[in-house]
Amino acid sequence: MRLLNRWTVGKQLTEPHLNEDAAKADSPKGIFVISDGASESFASRRWARVLVKHYARRPVIDADWLTQAIGEYAAVFDRESMSWSAQAAYDRGSFATLLGVQFDPDGVLILGVGDSLAVLDDGVEIRATFPYCEPRQFRTNPLLLSTIPDRNAVILGADNSTRWNVEGVEAPKIYCMTDAIGAWLLSARVERMNRLRMLQNRREFVALVETARADGTMRRDDTTLLVIG
Repeated sequence: MRLLNRWTVGKQLTEPHLNEDAAKADSPKGIFVISDGASESFASRRWARVLVKHYARRPVIDADWLTQAIGEYAAVFDRESMSWSAQAAYDRGSFATLLGVQFDPDGVLILGVGDSLAVLDDGVEIRATFPYCEPRQFRTNPLLLSTIPDRNAVILGADNSTRWNVEGVEAPKIYCMTDAIGAWLLSARVERMNRLRMLQNRREFVALVETARADGTMRRDDTTLLVIG
């Protein structure tokens, strides 16, 4: 399977450079990944980009993987030259989700840390979602990958993955999305999944997001969608 579409729109259309979502796709290797940086944390845009880069290179999360990712993130910062307030923010850490999709001979391995959402669709109905299946789950505080090593202990000790078997699914597609559009979708999955299936280009994606923001059905946040098929 390959990447069919990759679209993103920031909180504000006029400030795309502030978008804290990140995504990477390696269709030949069957690896696809998105990350949503937490806006309230320090330099989360950089952290999200480091995470997707490392997952695309090696699609696993373990202690060594995190050590390397944190080291790359920290390498551009000189804490001693920061103001005291910046130092305090830096010391509190950066946080982000990670949603990874890896195709292999046994099916599709989905890794999900945080509230970014993967959706398996057959063109008629949603077959599965991960890690959430209900819109109310988006109202909880998710565990996120952190640049503070101790904050990742629970994540490293948990099973954050599932496997989907797409054998027998006639025309499977996997939609990977950040939390704002994920919560929007699961709140009215039949009608809204039909709308996602119909999207043809980024202009239509932006129009859908902006309309949903305006009518209050989608939270204003950086919004990213990958379509794999």
